[in-house]
Amino acid sequence: MTGERGFQEYSLLIPKKSFFNWIDNLRSAYRVLGPVKVRDQAVFKEVSSSADLFMEYLTTMLSPGKIFIYKAREDILKFRWERTLSIEEIKPEIEKQVIVGIHPCDTNAILYLDIHFQHAFVDPFYKARRNNTILIALNCTQVTKDCFCSSVGTGPFLKAKSGYDMLLTDFGEDYLVELKSPRIFEIFNLEGKKADADVWRLKSEKEETLIESFKKFIDIEGLDDLYMRNLDHPVWADTADRRCLSCSNCVMVCPTCFCYDVVEEMSVDIESGKMFRQLDACQDLKFAEVYGGNFRRIRASRLRQFQMHNLGYTAQYGLLKTVGCGRCITWCPTRIDLTEVAKEIQRSPIR
Repeated sequence: MTGERGFQEYSLLIPKKSFFNWIDNLRSAYRVLGPVKVRDQAVFKEVSSSADLFMEYLTTMLSPGKIFIYKAREDILKFRWERTLSIEEIKPEIEKQVIVGIHPCDTNAILYLDIHFQHAFVDPFYKARRNNTILIALNCTQVTKDCFCSSVGTGPFLKAKSGYDMLLTDFGEDYLVELKSPRIFEIFNLEGKKADADVWRLKSEKEETLIESFKKFIDIEGLDDLYMRNLDHPVWADTADRRCLSCSNCVMVCPTCFCYDVVEEMSVDIESGKMFRQLDACQDLKFAEVYGGNFRRIRASRLRQFQMHNLGYTAQYGLLKTVGCGRCITWCPTRIDLTEVAKEIQRSPIR
């Protein structure tokens, strides 16, 4: 089947054994990455066999997009001083890769990073890596106590129509495989049972059952305006003074936090050096420091910045930054919950 019409209709039930054999065959042309069980945690890493994949995982500390597409640290250029200054611009060297088993929240996070790094200014490192990455999404079968993706429209089943290559839904011994891009259409060579009305009905039932299992919810209606009217709400200072450590864990595990700093590093002999970028965090005291002052010297203002950027500021790209994965809650040493902070303002606004 070729063409736009055929491509849109290409959805099949494939035995899991056949699917994983296909993944193994991809390793001849692609670096294959996916969730692997490491002690009591799941971690996205390169696999040497599909047998290493742990597709039943709940969540991971770090999202695959922030490991394999947007790097925590990236060298930009090298320079050397020998009578004159010579500069070597570093070109991205990217191998083809397939990321398997990306949950809806993390798939949406990558789509958000796409907008930021390929919007008004295109980042060549991100673009090169993104163009050489095949994304195979996996609808969730369970949710954690900190998940709130159902409140922000990013899960537990993936609704985005494009921007990724394949979507899997677990049907016991089979996967419902939905092809979402021409490039995956070209390399997918498995045959299976065509998805009929009963399959789509069962898929909807699976999603409805999963939504009923959520423990955490947040009403996002009007939050932008509410925040702006409550910049001095006591919840900011109270939470910051009693609980926030400014450790930046929330930022480091957030799949959509994109801020970085550019650093120059000299050699000991001061004859050469390099420039690199690395992740930066709005919770760090020096993040908003400029000559003559610091815009967010107070911890409460830094906490407010993270909260409002994730559950507000929809005007930036026309959508919320948070994908509801709950990592910022899970990995906060004092369990600060941005949904509960928002609810406190909703319950008792000062204006």
